[in-house]
Amino acid sequence: MSFKEYRQKNGYSEKSIRVQDSHVNRFKSWCIRENINPSDITYNQTLKFIDSEKERGISRQSIIREINSIRIYFDYLQESGITHQNIIKRIRIRQNGKKVLPETLSTLQLEKIYQDFCNLPEWNHGTAAAKFLHQRNTVILGLLIYQGLDSGEIARLEPSHVNLSEGKIYIPSDRNSSSRTLKLQASQILSLKTYLEETRPALLEKRELQSTYLFPSKKSSDLVCKIVETIKKIHPEIKDSRQLRSSVLMNWLKTNNIRQVQYMAGHKNIRSTESYRSQDLTDLARQLELFHPLR
Repeated sequence: MSFKEYRQKNGYSEKSIRVQDSHVNRFKSWCIRENINPSDITYNQTLKFIDSEKERGISRQSIIREINSIRIYFDYLQESGITHQNIIKRIRIRQNGKKVLPETLSTLQLEKIYQDFCNLPEWNHGTAAAKFLHQRNTVILGLLIYQGLDSGEIARLEPSHVNLSEGKIYIPSDRNSSSRTLKLQASQILSLKTYLEETRPALLEKRELQSTYLFPSKKSSDLVCKIVETIKKIHPEIKDSRQLRSSVLMNWLKTNNIRQVQYMAGHKNIRSTESYRSQDLTDLARQLELFHPLR
């Protein structure tokens, strides 16, 4: 199996593969100049490559992306038996600053957003087609607000992943997230049942489509953006779908231990979950600073 076939098997897009090839070829060229066999490179030699990139004026973020591409290349070499270890996995480059998350929405705020969207007046979707689309969008919004899914996870869902009798939904894994089974809220059950039994078949028939996906769409990210734009008209405090997901995760951290939240969020690395807890503590410190009675 070629390096390209290995990445295609693991779900990388053609665009990602082209970028990774550029990074790996730059690394190989450097190895040739240094008279190093790439598959035998040592930890210290890898650090020397990073130093050479810094000297060329390559930004920290770009170097991090290069190292990630090279790490994938060494995963391939290791799986192919060409090398016995992935030395690049030991390389960790600290990023400047912390990722700043949008303002957190409380559980009550999220619940109101969902209910207000569900109860949009009939004249908002006068035609039968518009009514079906609103029913579909209500189901999607519920998955954003109660299960904290992102657009990629929504795109991968299939009808078989929904278990109404147990009130659960299965989220399949991809290269960025782990699979998990999450509980559905009582308010989601009826809308999901209606969508599966009536709305989805009607939408497929109208569009003359056959699809294995729960929400057939050319681009799920555009679909989610349209839903968020609609609710922003009612709740202008909403920034984007990322804010919805980060709010769900930070609210989970208030009532669950971090390992439970890691599972529920589908994080492969505990550090991803910890970043939300750190942000929550930062927000708390900011609130104390603003409203402390001694100010």
